[in-house]
Amino acid sequence: MQPQMRKQVHAILDKVLTNRWVGFPILLLMLYLVFEMTFYLGSFPQEWISMGVDAFCEWLNDVLPEGWLMSMFVDGIIRGVGAVLSFVPNIIILFFCLCVMEDTGYMARASFILDELMHKIGLHGSSFIPMLMGFGCNVPAIMAAKEIKNVKDRTLTMLMIPFMSCSARIPVYMLFVSAFFAKHKALVMISMYAIGVLLSILFATIMQHTPWFKQPKVPHVSELPEYKGLDWKVTWRHICLRVWDYLQKIGTVILWASIVIWALTYFPTRSIDLEHSYLAMIGQWVEPIMRPLGFDWKMSVCLLTGLPAKEAIVSTLGILYHGDAALSAFTPLTAFTFMLFVLLYFPCIATVATLHREAGRQWAWFTVVHSLLLAWFVSFVVYQVGSLFV
Repeated sequence: MQPQMRKQVHAILDKVLTNRWVGFPILLLMLYLVFEMTFYLGSFPQEWISMGVDAFCEWLNDVLPEGWLMSMFVDGIIRGVGAVLSFVPNIIILFFCLCVMEDTGYMARASFILDELMHKIGLHGSSFIPMLMGFGCNVPAIMAAKEIKNVKDRTLTMLMIPFMSCSARIPVYMLFVSAFFAKHKALVMISMYAIGVLLSILFATIMQHTPWFKQPKVPHVSELPEYKGLDWKVTWRHICLRVWDYLQKIGTVILWASIVIWALTYFPTRSIDLEHSYLAMIGQWVEPIMRPLGFDWKMSVCLLTGLPAKEAIVSTLGILYHGDAALSAFTPLTAFTFMLFVLLYFPCIATVATLHREAGRQWAWFTVVHSLLLAWFVSFVVYQVGSLFV
């Protein structure tokens, strides 16, 4: 294609993709297609991995002698890690779609669509790039926000990033969406992302009126990069790096979390007697606080184990229950409420530590406290109002 013609085509595309009336519906359609593809194509290898995990557990039950060692490997490590590992195909497909959108230049257009909204809450358009990165992982997104020159904009952007649904939350969403919202998987997934973004904007709007962040508005200028053809080697490298980071977390944080969770379920009775385990003691202590949200002690424990990494919630479900029974205590309403709580509550420890280093101790503690309160309040309202109609 001739350079002049290419410029004309790109100009036409920009008029459509960045149009204030057409651009946003196109963005929603793109996200809908991405999640539909993620669920449909990922369901086959996900089922194969789950079957492989079950078969491996049965083989270990036959090979290993009964006792704590067999229980730790089967009920702790294999079921815990396997529950998270089964979502790797979905993660790969999702990362592939997002990398294609990013490498072709469409993500920059998506940022431009929402850029005007960012200006209305007093932030520079450059704040949206770290927030966009937050959908992958909050930690590098917060570090990327260091490039924002204005101190108030930089700090507020860092505080908004934990509202973004990072990849650690995806296995939790996929587990419940597949089980309870099979006919509307993509729409429910989009709603999780949209709720996070909308609440982050509401949060920023409120914070802009406080003494810490109030400042005069300044004009903003946004530039769009050129469209690019896909360099498959670069795209493949991006996917591999993201998947490798995810697998490393499974092999480290999730592995150790699964062992700790198993130990808390196994002791002091030296059997998987949940009602008299240390884990039950912890859960029953927390349950009165979480009961108004529709959560019993097991659901509450799952949320506690998600503090180091949100994927640990799925591994905890795999340990506390077996097979389809993992979701038997949930209803569609409690499942949606549970996902909302996972979206909004305490960011992972790595995110809090990064906030502490980059924004200061006071803002790290502020994030911990306000996220817990907000998660409880929003979940309480959704569950109580939903109970009136269900």
